[in-house]
Amino acid sequence: MPAGSLLIYLCFFLAILGVITSILRFKTKEYRFLKYSRLFTVLLFLTISFTLFYLYILFLTSDLSIEYIWQYTSVTHPIHYKIAGVLAGMEGSLLFWIWAIITPWLYMEIKTIKKPINEDIRDWTRIGLFIVMLILIYILILHDIFKPTIANYLTLYPNGYGLDPLLQTNLMVIHPPVVFLAYGILVLPFAAALAYLITGHKDWIFYSLKWSRIGWILLTLGIGLGAIWAYVVLGWGGYWGWDPVETSSLLPWIILTGFLHTQLMYKRKNDYPILAPILGVTSFILIIFATFVTRAGGLWVSVHTFGKANVEISPVQRFLNILSENQIVTIYFVFIILCLIITAILSVYRYKKIKKSREEQYFTIGELISDDLLMLVTIFLFIITGIVTIVILISSVNSLNPNDFNFNIGVLSLVIILTLIFCMIWRYTGRKWIVILGGCTLFVSAIGFIIFQNNSVVAASLPILIVALFGAGYKIIKSLRIRNIRNSIKPVSAQLIHLAIILLLLGYVGSNFLVLDKNVSLSLDQSRENVGKYTIYATGFEELDGINFVEIDVDLINYEYQTKYVDVKVMEGDSLVGTERLIIITSTSKNTGENKLVRNEIKVIGTPIEDIYLTYRQSYTDTDGNIDRIDISVKILPLMKLVWIGMWLMVLGMILRILSEKKLTIKQDLEKKKDRDGEKIKNGNYYEDLVEEELEKLKKV
Repeated sequence: MPAGSLLIYLCFFLAILGVITSILRFKTKEYRFLKYSRLFTVLLFLTISFTLFYLYILFLTSDLSIEYIWQYTSVTHPIHYKIAGVLAGMEGSLLFWIWAIITPWLYMEIKTIKKPINEDIRDWTRIGLFIVMLILIYILILHDIFKPTIANYLTLYPNGYGLDPLLQTNLMVIHPPVVFLAYGILVLPFAAALAYLITGHKDWIFYSLKWSRIGWILLTLGIGLGAIWAYVVLGWGGYWGWDPVETSSLLPWIILTGFLHTQLMYKRKNDYPILAPILGVTSFILIIFATFVTRAGGLWVSVHTFGKANVEISPVQRFLNILSENQIVTIYFVFIILCLIITAILSVYRYKKIKKSREEQYFTIGELISDDLLMLVTIFLFIITGIVTIVILISSVNSLNPNDFNFNIGVLSLVIILTLIFCMIWRYTGRKWIVILGGCTLFVSAIGFIIFQNNSVVAASLPILIVALFGAGYKIIKSLRIRNIRNSIKPVSAQLIHLAIILLLLGYVGSNFLVLDKNVSLSLDQSRENVGKYTIYATGFEELDGINFVEIDVDLINYEYQTKYVDVKVMEGDSLVGTERLIIITSTSKNTGENKLVRNEIKVIGTPIEDIYLTYRQSYTDTDGNIDRIDISVKILPLMKLVWIGMWLMVLGMILRILSEKKLTIKQDLEKKKDRDGEKIKNGNYYEDLVEEELEKLKKV
């Protein structure tokens, strides 16, 4: 058995011991089992880390005797592509995911050793984490990541099969680790939420809130980097196409955003004691669902899945075939079902406990516009958006229509933004005027939708988004205190996130519904064509042998390559907007003569208000075999930069929020300790309790 496989089996054994000792700790409350559990946490972290490090070393040294390494690297790959190869497949991604679970938990175990956190919450969170890792390690064993390479493979590709040319980009080094770090970190809020449903103790928020915020940042970055990758590398003409894998990755983000809102209300007022943990669990279930969609190759029609769907048979039959043929996909599916059942049972159990101790709350007519009610509406809008998204996704297994998402999710997004307008400025305008402002905005939006039939989505969206944009700007200005910047960070950070979402939606509307799309044909005699206010010129084109102008590492043993390029100049009147070289690379098999596209290098010429998106489409040759005409796809995408600005502002806003909360938490801890000590001194129990605490510490030693 390979050394790497032995390491994975050792991880599985340590995870089992971690589950057993954690359960014994909860049952007996004995300190020795807590020590054992923490010991196995450390050992599992070290073993997983060493296994991952070992895999990276094997990739860097191009050990092609292991099939996974042969499949995703080549001896000729540069170092950064060898590093990227580790997470290019299911197996390496899963190993990294497990490492991303154990690492934050070990950090929390060390950090909270002396923290007065409820022991039941701590124990159940630990149990949940160990069980999740145990399941994922078992799946990793089934993958057999360190199995030897078949001899025939090495004969065909002696240097290694290597990364797909579309994966040979710097984004491949960054994007997968960011996504799987998010997936790993969000297991901690999931386990803490389940621990709360079991115990009912509010200390779960200590584990959940901070890590769900960090996970939200990473998930936002992951989705954003994936959009950039699609936009500048894949060359299919956009950054978001509602592909099943793209859409399934958005689902956890939607529910996680609602979860963050419920946690804030729970922390402040103990509101949403059932809904908050349910959303925390659901966020992780949707991560498993996203993994299921990706791994269930053959179910959804998608360019991202590990397999091709056979649309000639029914989706139900495809699903049953996948479950019967793929044990790993079956485990993911069963895991999802079990999580849903357990969450439902625990939620009912916790609800019955809470119902006995809580009074019903009612809103008066005057409170219909209030922070609490508006927060409630916002949270449920996020939930409804998630439900609608998953319903469309499941119902579109054979063929997914992006217009279904654009309309349904677009309408819900606008309702969320309209609610956001009320949330941001009703305290400044008063209830009467905010109702008038909201009503007028909605009226103008409806009129625009009716009158401007050709651009109904834009006409309906702009009034709401523009009012929201001014509202967010006004709220930031009102929240900012120049003389006390530190205390301004917390309120400003929240509004910065709201502003970012508004800007992103503005960019999405502009770049999807105001697009000017035209295919232009340029030849030596007709070397320019107008597209809107721009003139497109071809200043030269040629076909060359081999790979030219692009740094990608390919198989030169079995294939021959050709590079075609065209130099493009874009003018606006007499002003030069930009010049770019469009490149298309094709390959010809030396064995079969088959031709295929290797890479289409798109180019983007940016202006302050729009992007000019250029793609090499096709070339035509004369009787002598020389290129004499080429087709280029030209897209003018207005407000495109707002999408990227919105993404980065969201990340910045949440980082500022975390930093502001950290300082407040330390201060609050000191104040709470002072209050507790003061109360004990008044009651005459302070010194007795202090002696008991010291004696308890001595017993543990």
